[in-house]
Amino acid sequence: MNIKQMIKRIEELAKQKGISRTKLLQDCGVRSYVDNLNKGRLPKVDTISRIADYLDISVDYLLGRTDNPEINK
Repeated sequence: MNIKQMIKRIEELAKQKGISRTKLLQDCGVRSYVDNLNKGRLPKVDTISRIADYLDISVDYLLGRTDNPEINK
């Protein structure tokens, strides 16, 4: 997993949907998620899953296992 890639994807998708990063994290109940990623801390699986569900994409896309956000959704 490339943490920088995950942060970039989360931020790009939130922007495309007109959602601020703060709102996304509040709605998902994970306020410090991106800050923790920036510090090199790996996220919990349920955190990744909540963000993927909120953004309506696959976990595999966030993890960088595919470039298609629809695969395994």
